[in-house]
Amino acid sequence: MNQTTLEIKNMTKNYKSETVLNELSFQLQQGEILSIVGPSGSGKTTLLRVLAGLEEPTNGSIFMYGEEITKQKANKRDISLVFQQPLLFPHMTVMENIVYGAKISKKYKKEKTDALLTAIGMGKYQDHFPSEISGGQQQRTALARAMATEPEVILFDEPFSSLDPSLRQDLRYWVRNFLVKQKTTAIFVTHDMEEAMIMGDKIAVFTEGQFQQIGKAKTLQESPANLLVASFMGGNLILSEEEYISLQEITLSPPTDRKADRIYEATLLHVTYQHARPIAHLHIHSLDEKVSLPLQHEDELQENVTIYIPDSEVRRFHEEGR
Repeated sequence: MNQTTLEIKNMTKNYKSETVLNELSFQLQQGEILSIVGPSGSGKTTLLRVLAGLEEPTNGSIFMYGEEITKQKANKRDISLVFQQPLLFPHMTVMENIVYGAKISKKYKKEKTDALLTAIGMGKYQDHFPSEISGGQQQRTALARAMATEPEVILFDEPFSSLDPSLRQDLRYWVRNFLVKQKTTAIFVTHDMEEAMIMGDKIAVFTEGQFQQIGKAKTLQESPANLLVASFMGGNLILSEEEYISLQEITLSPPTDRKADRIYEATLLHVTYQHARPIAHLHIHSLDEKVSLPLQHEDELQENVTIYIPDSEVRRFHEEGR
C-alpha cells in the first residue's frame, strides 16, 4: 500500500490584498506524479515555491510522511525544485554542477551521475562551463542536477519550455521513466496539455487560486467539473454555465434521421489543415464562442455556417467531480 508522501492542508498565500492560493488541500502518494495546468499568473509557481520552502504560506500546513515541515528551511526539506530557468553555478562545469547536489545530499555515486550525464546527452560537454553551452543544454544540466540528489519529492516548473521540440519529447519520457523507476513523488507544472498528460498520473486544472478539478485526463475531458475546466481542456463547446457538448457531437449538416434540437449560426474565420483534412475555425454569434471543427467535405467551406446540436448529447457539468 502506498504511503502518503506529501500532504497540504488548508493552504493560503496572500500578497497584500491578493489571494494567490486559496485554502488548498491535497495529498500525493509515494511515487505519484501530478501535472498542474492553468493560465499564467494563476499561482502555480507560487505553490511550488511554498512547497520548496522558498516562501512561507500565509496559513495552512505542509506534511511529509506525516511530519509537519511548514516552518522547515528549504535546505532541510527533501524536496528539489527545477526552475523554468536553469540557475546553474557559473563557476562549476556541467559535471560539477550535477555532482554538487548529490554530494550535499550524501547520495553521490559516480555511476549514477555518469548515467544522468549520458541520458541528457551532455557527455562531451561535461567539462564546459554554463557560459559555454546553450540555454537548452543548461536546462538539461539543471534537470540532471535535481535528479542526482534523489529527493523524496521533485517539483518541476515548466522545465522543458526552452528546449527544441524533438529534445523536449525525448526528455519528457526519460524524466517520467526516471521518476517511476525511482518511485519519486513529483509535481509538474506546465502550460502544455500534451505534456501534462505524458508526465502526470493525474492532471489538476488550477485557476483562481484553487484546483478546479483533479483527475485522469479522460475524466477531465469527458466530465469537466465546471466551465473553467471545460474551457481549459478544450474539445467541448460551452453552451451555458451549466451545459456543454463535445465537439465530436456537433454537425454542420442537418441530421437526416430526426429534427435538430438546437441550431446556431456561425461565421467562418479561417481554415487550417491537419493531415490534409480541413479544419474550420468558427465564431458562433449567439454564444460568442470560437470553435474548431473538422470538415467532412470541402463544400462545407462557406462564410456563413449553420451548426446543429442534438439535445441528447448535451451534458451538464459535474461539480461533484472536483
